[in-house]
Amino acid sequence: MKTWLLWAALLPCRLAAAQVEHAAVVPPLPESSLHASVSTTTVHNVPGVRYQYQLVHFNNQQVRLAPAWHGQIKLEPARKLFNPDADAELDGLLLKTINELSAEGWELLEIRTETQPTSAVQQVERDLQFNDPQRPVYKATTSVSASSSTRYLFRKAL
Repeated sequence: MKTWLLWAALLPCRLAAAQVEHAAVVPPLPESSLHASVSTTTVHNVPGVRYQYQLVHFNNQQVRLAPAWHGQIKLEPARKLFNPDADAELDGLLLKTINELSAEGWELLEIRTETQPTSAVQQVERDLQFNDPQRPVYKATTSVSASSSTRYLFRKAL
């Protein structure tokens, strides 16, 4: 009887310890997910030729031009209270600008894309397997949000 009483007293402690072990397990964020990444594509220079350069910088809200091209330094979609087509308009403005630069004889020299992580969220959810509270299932998820920008460098022989 004493053995049974001792076993009955220890069983809830073991179950509680097992639940605490599973609930505390959160995978660490991968170190590589928190680093910025930069990729650059370049074209070789021709020696002895002088060039004029034009920079087109694209991020999530606007297209910037440096130096000013046809009197414009910034292109952005129409500002409305609610514009569901803003991303498509922005892509259209970027492609129109690139096409016009190419038509005027500008050569694409470099494409540089930079991605910078902005936040990371880890979440652990507990589910009951077959509605059995003694066998919960833990599911951990990690979400990393990032912002990115791309710049295009054009050149034209003088």
